Amino acid sequence: MSAPTKRHLPLLLGYNKSKASVRGGKKKVEVQLTSMIDMFTILIVFLLESFSADGQIVTLSDALTLPKSRTQTPVNLRLEIQVTNRVIVVDGDPVVAVDADLLSTGNAIPAVVTRLRDHMEYGRRLRGTINEEDTEINIQGDVAVPAILLQRVMASCSEAGYATQSLEVIKLEGGGTGNG
Repeated sequence: MSAPTKRHLPLLLGYNKSKASVRGGKKKVEVQLTSMIDMFTILIVFLLESFSADGQIVTLSDALTLPKSRTQTPVNLRLEIQVTNRVIVVDGDPVVAVDADLLSTGNAIPAVVTRLRDHMEYGRRLRGTINEEDTEINIQGDVAVPAILLQRVMASCSEAGYATQSLEVIKLEGGGTGNG
């Protein structure tokens, strides 16, 4: 006798019988509810803890080490500029590479001003108007960035129309030293 084909297989198993019932015989399958309830309890506790955390979730670049502070003011999610010793990034896009000319004295950085004005104009076209919240910006500056570079970035923000500038810092926990 040859091996059964798929067409003949249900006939060999019997009427209305699945492969599992033929293999297992008369055993009943029961669901273990205790483990499932434990798992769902852990998930619920985890989700509740995640949603009850204070502060905002801010995306930090791996290339940045923010300064530490004891400030109590939460971060408002706004347009972000990241300033490192290598590049200035506006809203996730690298705008200008940092070189010796950029670190010399000067005021606003033209490429940054242009990018910020474009961003503001996009918001104006999208909503039809610019309100006070649209003129706020967050600056993430690495602790090793020279002060002249941060000053030039802040001057660029002011020239582009961003009146409120916030420097993001890492909150110190406990009794560490630092100014806030």
